[in-house]
Amino acid sequence: MKYKLLIDERKILVFATIKGINDIRRIKFILDTGASKSVIDDSVATILGYDFKKLENGDTLMTAGGAIHSKILKLPTFSLFGKDITDFEVNVINFPLQITYYADGVLGMDFLLQFKNIKFNFDERTIEI
Repeated sequence: MKYKLLIDERKILVFATIKGINDIRRIKFILDTGASKSVIDDSVATILGYDFKKLENGDTLMTAGGAIHSKILKLPTFSLFGKDITDFEVNVINFPLQITYYADGVLGMDFLLQFKNIKFNFDERTIEI
C-alpha cells in the first residue's frame, strides 16, 4: 500500500492518529530513520490527557542539542500507514523550539521496524509498505 508523505528539503512529515485517555488526536511527526525511539512533546501528552509529572522515568536521549531526560508513555492506540499498534511506547520530552516549530513528535525506527518492507519514493513523495 502506498501512502503520501509531506516532504521538503528539511524533513519528512507524517500524521498519526493517537488515542489518549479521553480523546483521539491526529498528531504530526517528523519521520527520522536516524532516531531509534519515537518521542512526543510533553504538551501533546497533556492534550491526550496525561500528567507529565506522573509518567514513569524513561531513557536519557541523545539529541543534537545534548542529553534530554524523558518520561515513558504507553499509548493505548497508535495508528499510521494502515497499522494499529496497542500500547505503543513513546518517550515524552519537552521539545526544543526548532522541532516544535515543525512537528509534535519524532517517529523513529521503533515504529518503522514493525514493517517487513518499506520503500520510499522521493519523486512521488510516497512510502510503500
